[in-house]
Amino acid sequence: MTTYYNIVYNGNLALEKGKQQVEDAYKEDYWAVLPIERMAIKETPSRRTGRNSEASQNTPFQEAEEKATKAIQKHSMFIKGKEYNPQIDETFLLLGKARYFDQRFIPAKDAFSFILNHYPESSTINEAVIWQEKTNLRLENFDRAIKNLDSLLKTSGLSALEQHEASATLAQAYIFEDEKRFAIPPLRLAIATAPDEEKKARLLFIKGQLYALLGEKDSARVSFDEVIALNRKSPRRYRIHSKLEQLRLKDLEKTSWNETELAFQDMAENRENRPFLDFIYYDNAVFRLAKDSVRLAVEKFNASLREEPSDTYLKSRNYFNLGEIYFDKASYETAGKYYDSTLTNLPENTLEHIQIKRKKDNLEEVINYERIAKETDSILNLVNASDEKRIQVFSAYIEKLKEEEKSVFARESASKLADSRFGAQRSQIGAQGNNPSDFYFYDRIEAQKGEVVFRRIWGDIQLTDDWRRDPVRSSGLNIESEEAVVVEEELKPEYNPQTYIAKIPTDEAIIDSISDERNFANYQLGILYKEKFRRNDLAILKLEALLENDPEERLVLPSTYYLYKIYEETGDVKRAMQWKTEILNKHPESSYASILRNPEAYRTAADNPQNIYNKLFRDYQAEHYEGVLNEIETYTKVFLGNSILPKLELLKARVLAKLEGLEAYMEALNYVALTYPQSKEGKYAQEQYKQLKDSSFSSEFDMDPAPDSEYMLVFKFDTKATPESKIHGIKEDLLAALQKEPGLNLSLNENNYTPNQTLITLKGLRSKAAAEELAEKFIKNAIIDKNFTYFVITQQNYKIAQRHKNLDDYLENYR
Repeated sequence: MTTYYNIVYNGNLALEKGKQQVEDAYKEDYWAVLPIERMAIKETPSRRTGRNSEASQNTPFQEAEEKATKAIQKHSMFIKGKEYNPQIDETFLLLGKARYFDQRFIPAKDAFSFILNHYPESSTINEAVIWQEKTNLRLENFDRAIKNLDSLLKTSGLSALEQHEASATLAQAYIFEDEKRFAIPPLRLAIATAPDEEKKARLLFIKGQLYALLGEKDSARVSFDEVIALNRKSPRRYRIHSKLEQLRLKDLEKTSWNETELAFQDMAENRENRPFLDFIYYDNAVFRLAKDSVRLAVEKFNASLREEPSDTYLKSRNYFNLGEIYFDKASYETAGKYYDSTLTNLPENTLEHIQIKRKKDNLEEVINYERIAKETDSILNLVNASDEKRIQVFSAYIEKLKEEEKSVFARESASKLADSRFGAQRSQIGAQGNNPSDFYFYDRIEAQKGEVVFRRIWGDIQLTDDWRRDPVRSSGLNIESEEAVVVEEELKPEYNPQTYIAKIPTDEAIIDSISDERNFANYQLGILYKEKFRRNDLAILKLEALLENDPEERLVLPSTYYLYKIYEETGDVKRAMQWKTEILNKHPESSYASILRNPEAYRTAADNPQNIYNKLFRDYQAEHYEGVLNEIETYTKVFLGNSILPKLELLKARVLAKLEGLEAYMEALNYVALTYPQSKEGKYAQEQYKQLKDSSFSSEFDMDPAPDSEYMLVFKFDTKATPESKIHGIKEDLLAALQKEPGLNLSLNENNYTPNQTLITLKGLRSKAAAEELAEKFIKNAIIDKNFTYFVITQQNYKIAQRHKNLDDYLENYR
């Protein structure tokens, strides 16, 4: 009696209170199939260890668990294998549920298993089975849960509530396993045995979602109709989302405009639907977008955002759609801002986040080059404009400045209020709501500035009626205030058109550099629009504008070739032939002309960019660094605009590392990273540059090496004084000599140190003395000339010398 009416009773009250808190805190995700049970699962150590260190010690679930533990400890009468208190099985059920909702699933399962193992005749045995399988679902044991629940539902004697719980849990198991079709039969049974209309509405909504995903639109509509038919018997959220789901099931492009718009309008105008306006406006915007009513769609996307949705994914979809709209309009700077807002509302490391970030990163280049093109174009327009036109342009700009200065109340003073001693004592007269006023005179600094300007213009004026039109100074003289304002304005250089006209460049070299900058920006934009954004119309616009503005010779041929390719892709044969003819007639010896004459042969030809790169890379591996560097310099001009350029530049960085050392390598990496930031090579270069910058590579040699250090005998040759053939002969002689020294086990290599210096190294020596003795032996046997420069160095010091190209410092110490 004490167990039932006191401890377990209070424990169940605490459990119900906690369950209500969990359900109230749960945020529905209407972008996916709703879960049967409203409980947010958190990945915490409690799932593995059974301890919930993050939880407060006073949660309702812990209170329920304490009650259950107290009842078991004080009131259990387990004697000789038999329990004489019939309430203890109920207590273990309470214990398991408390742990389950506290998300300590392994201890919860132990509690349910205890009932199954020790109380097989308990009246709660079926409920214990159901809760054990609910726990198995949370532990991702889906197959076991499906098997056990299926067996339970086939037994007789289940109450309606037990049938509901078992079938709902089975449906959830199938949903977790992504077996939507199998989830529907148990879902129907759960709906038929639902204990209240709220659960029934939720299950009907889930059934409608499953049918929609299976493509069975009619069955989905019937389920959503059943939710709507429950009217006020179920929560409003299910009815509103059911209506929205029904509208989504229609083919929006073929739907009647008036009928659908009226449906959205009715929902939006219903006062009870205000909490759902964010979703209503969003779906309305999507419908309008499907009907190509872009301007009206933008209105609704913005209206949805003004509702400040709590659903972050809904926010992200609003921002993304607005970004796509401005992207299609080629307003890339605006689109980029919307993509930024999209990313802040999406979880990182998701595929969607990665794809949108990649698109946003691609836009950075376009935005940058568009800004350059716009600025340089406006400067060149002013350079070519007449004096009258220049004055007209700057006069309009000055008028705009004057209007902005007159609007003193539009100034943003809020950020400066921290400096005002009266910031916390603002008057609320005339203010709306709780927002503080931005009134000009509440900012002490701005008010003082205004007073200085006022006195400078008006002087020591008396406070009299009609002071502006008829001002009276302390001397009693009246003045014309407008004349004072005009005089004041004439003194300001920013109000004089000549101030700006004087800044227009006149030097031909500067004008040419601005023109080159504009042309290069247009070229890059043409390539970006074609290759990355598939906007052939914008690519044509930029490339043709480039060719009309007397570009550098290096830009003419690739621009002409890209125009040919674009017109060929779009099916404009006539324009394509015009550009093709121009290439063949004006540049017959170019690689582009070779491509046009025989495109199939070019794919395997030696002058294919990829084949050239492969050849250069093989030469690099063969340590022909100087030749590779010279060829790269040539091909970067030949293949301007080609996708092979980042590879060539990265290869150039590696060559410079070998020839000039670490600093040259880092500088070249930085160039690749900044010039080709979106390419694979650019990203690799950026990563390498950051790693090298963060690393500390000492250029100091260790002249007192450890006893176990490995040494190298190095012969240094000046390639200008010693022909390559002779160096090769010496190398062969050394190889032959080493074969006569089998016990040494040395490796011989030839390394470039600088473009004019080659090093032949013998690696694997155990001491400095042994290395010097071997060198003397080679000299004595006339294998090498005694006048050749040689030295002994540890492998660690050799790496430092190659990295920093400071071998001369080592040789000074060595001598």
